[in-house]
Amino acid sequence: MKSVYYYLSVLIIFLSACHTNKSELETIKVAQFGDVFIYIPLYLANTKGFFKEEGLKVDLINTGGDDKTYAAVIGGSALFGIADPTFVAIAKEQGIDGCVIGSIVNSVPFWALTKNPNVPQITNAAMLAPYSVATFSAPSTAYTVQTEMFKEANLPTNIRQGAFGTLLPMLDTGNADIALELEPNVSIAVANGAKVVYSFADKYPDFTFTGITTSKKTIDEKPEIVQHFINAITKAEKFAHEYPDSAAYYMAELYPDVNKNIIAQAIKRMVDSQHITSKRSNLTGSLETSRCITSPYGRFKIIG
Repeated sequence: MKSVYYYLSVLIIFLSACHTNKSELETIKVAQFGDVFIYIPLYLANTKGFFKEEGLKVDLINTGGDDKTYAAVIGGSALFGIADPTFVAIAKEQGIDGCVIGSIVNSVPFWALTKNPNVPQITNAAMLAPYSVATFSAPSTAYTVQTEMFKEANLPTNIRQGAFGTLLPMLDTGNADIALELEPNVSIAVANGAKVVYSFADKYPDFTFTGITTSKKTIDEKPEIVQHFINAITKAEKFAHEYPDSAAYYMAELYPDVNKNIIAQAIKRMVDSQHITSKRSNLTGSLETSRCITSPYGRFKIIG
């Protein structure tokens, strides 16, 4: 009888060990510029448990710059990077293989805000003639797209440049008539009396503003991890579209200092404008030079 108990005990221990090994999560490091609200799919995938569903435990690393984020990917200290995909193109010119395998922020997520009641809804670039626009300092995307908008109407580039946190105060002081901002600052400003007069979503509908970057080595050697990461992000994007109020609940846990209603409005604005995409066609990156040499989406399935 003792021998029976002995073998049963060994069997239970063995089965428990097998179950533990199977349920262990693969820890991966993901580099990002910093905690940026518009990276909503990344944070939802983490807080809602979509990464865990895919067998992943994600450790986020703040680098302080998109160039440093991609350097972390190429250097091997992070498996994925959340960054401007143009850095992949720059690296390719230097003979470094990298890939944009997905989109975290689709389109150009800047909204033009004003507190000046005389500024109308801007429906074409020529209407900007009397007005100045505040943007983040060159060579930011905001500065670039606004410069192009002025050029489109053959207007002088009437831009006031500023750092993060300085643009909306320019509206209050009269140093600028219009300011380009990101969420949740847009929804905060609207709640405080500002109005949106144009956005760049319609002009750049399939532009990967912030991509998921990785090395070709990771794709070749760890395709199953790449697939699981893609799955989790896709689940998060679908969740934001189908349950925006629930998505706001999870984001509010990460941003307790921002009113929950503001967060809900910010997510709705990003969902409605497809900045949180429900499409899958843009996942290889909108910039041709940023795409993987052999598109990973020829090999990796998009769920849903």
